[in-house]
Amino acid sequence: MDLILLAHVGVFVVSAVACLLCLPRAWRIKHPGTREGLVALLLSVTLWSLGYVGYLLAPTDALRVASYTGGYVFAFVAVAAWIYFCAAYTGRPPSQAPYRRVVVGVFLLFVLLKLTNPLHNLYFTTAWTTEPFPHLAIHLEVLYWLLLGLSYAVTAVGFFMLIEQFYHTGSDSRPLAVLAGVTGVPALATVVATEVGWLLPLMYEPPGVAVFAVGTLFVYVRQFEAVQFTGESDDPTVFLDREDCVRDYNRAAADLFPALRDSIGEPVEEVTPVFADHLDEPGVFAHGDGDDRQYYELSVSPFTAGGVTTGRLVTVSDVTERETYRRRLEEKTEQLEALNRVVRHDIRNDMTVVRGWAETLSPHVDEAGQDALERVLRKSEHVIELTETAREFAESLSGEAIEPRPTELRRHLETELEAVQGTFPDAEFRVDGEVLAVSVLANEMLASTFRNLLENAVRHNDSETPEITVDTAETDDTVRVRIADNGPGIPDEQKERVFGRGEKGLDSPGSGIGLYLVHTLTDQFGGDVWIEDNDPRGAVFVVELVKADTA
Repeated sequence: MDLILLAHVGVFVVSAVACLLCLPRAWRIKHPGTREGLVALLLSVTLWSLGYVGYLLAPTDALRVASYTGGYVFAFVAVAAWIYFCAAYTGRPPSQAPYRRVVVGVFLLFVLLKLTNPLHNLYFTTAWTTEPFPHLAIHLEVLYWLLLGLSYAVTAVGFFMLIEQFYHTGSDSRPLAVLAGVTGVPALATVVATEVGWLLPLMYEPPGVAVFAVGTLFVYVRQFEAVQFTGESDDPTVFLDREDCVRDYNRAAADLFPALRDSIGEPVEEVTPVFADHLDEPGVFAHGDGDDRQYYELSVSPFTAGGVTTGRLVTVSDVTERETYRRRLEEKTEQLEALNRVVRHDIRNDMTVVRGWAETLSPHVDEAGQDALERVLRKSEHVIELTETAREFAESLSGEAIEPRPTELRRHLETELEAVQGTFPDAEFRVDGEVLAVSVLANEMLASTFRNLLENAVRHNDSETPEITVDTAETDDTVRVRIADNGPGIPDEQKERVFGRGEKGLDSPGSGIGLYLVHTLTDQFGGDVWIEDNDPRGAVFVVELVKADTA
């Protein structure tokens, strides 16, 4: 066999074998888009190379032309696979590319033109020649050069994506940049093939792809992984190995932590101690002093291969605006809570004094003034109750976890019934049967739930004599307390809204802070509250609580 023929066959056979050997490694890539693109690239280059081998060694002209055409088609497929791989690897999802259907349509059109070349000969023609060895020579036509230029333009876009990705990562990406450059070197042979006597007019890119695949999947596999993970994020990102040594980082991380530069292979705790402090318990940390202080949050993602953790990806997110706002809000909340406590305390004390002096006036007020005095006393009691409700409301919204515990239902309900009866002596209160002697899941604020519902039933009652009926019932798991009144009732469209559900707390059109507090507390107890119609008129507030012995 002629040495030049042997060399051509050898180049493409070695390229095909190398790509095939890389396929198992490519299948193990975690990132779906990168895996799909690289596997498609390796398969298409393999078939491209084998097509050229068939063209060089086939026994008949028909097989030679068919093999060459097949290789030529898969060369075009390889271009598409290359750009798909580059886009996916650099964080540009191919599925989101614009004009995808147009691109696919153009691709299929060129493939069709290639397959029908014997009809129009716009790609190539054939003729036997003896230089540089006896073979079926390919004479390239205008459509070939047009498509070659288009393919190189598309391929260049892929190279640009890779170089940009390498630029935004640390110095450890230089070997990959060299590999990417080597991938394009064989293209020079393609361009000058028609001018060099010992080269056939073929496309010689497969060896470059093979070198790139072997280099990324066998030699520089860690850098290949690290560049993708660190470069696809605009946030500072550091890639650590299994021993928490720096494997790679992007430029944003190096700008934020200059100590990362030239730190590949060093323990991260020696390079940036703040990383070591937050690796196991990621959280917010401050960086810088004074006006330059910024707040960042670490998020750590393990990187695994074959079920084994091989490293961790640490992403640093700038949360300065959020954290500054949170701290200011926290400070204002503390100030408002302090103000609330002081004002509530002062109001309660002053109203207690007012009530006390009003009570001492009772023997000195004539019958005509007794009604006015009673109004003063009732309003004093109401203001004092409001301060208590405000305190309970603030506690319910404090954000602290409520831990329901076994709580006596009868004690709290009967105590509040007695207290409200004393506050509203003109109202009639009745208990159907006896209050159940059971324990429910709640806490001491269960009393506030009943007090607000009982007071609400009287205050919003338009009957001459408010009548309030209380009864309790139980199921296997829950207890229901029903508080019925003979007031105006509540329209169906208002029954949810009176609790402030779906509204903004105190801005709701319901009965005020009391009912909003009732809903909040029952929800925290794991129970529920709703409204039913009373017969013949009025409303029934139903509180459902979980039995303590069933929890």
